[in-house]
Amino acid sequence: MVLKHIDVESALRLVAERRIEEAMREGKFDHLPGMGQPIELEPLPADENARLMWWTLKILRHNGVIPDEVRWRKTIDVLREHLDRARTEAGVRSGVAQINVLVQKVNAMAATAFTHTLVPLCEAEELDRFRSRTTPASPA
Repeated sequence: MVLKHIDVESALRLVAERRIEEAMREGKFDHLPGMGQPIELEPLPADENARLMWWTLKILRHNGVIPDEVRWRKTIDVLREHLDRARTEAGVRSGVAQINVLVQKVNAMAATAFTHTLVPLCEAEELDRFRSRTTPASPA
């Protein structure tokens, strides 16, 4: 038997399709998690290094791992929203201090994935914003 004229790829595809059809008839796919839900398909990068990074990020994301820098930046965003709703000057001071600690951590990281550094908040400016937001306008 001469094997050089056999299309191995087509033969393997045919075997795989038959095995899948057989498993479907036997009900092996009937109760899989996510059944009936759309599959999230992300395009795989062509570059080998980009593919490695893609797989790494996918594995981290799948296992709920979030890099510190990303977590800190998200926390800063949440704290800024809280700062905009602060009801007291002490709340503003506390919010500014918390944000600035995280800003310092992010900026101190040796290898940052983001291209720009964060700017710490100025407590005096934030207090002025707070006062202008909470002080009733005087009648003209």
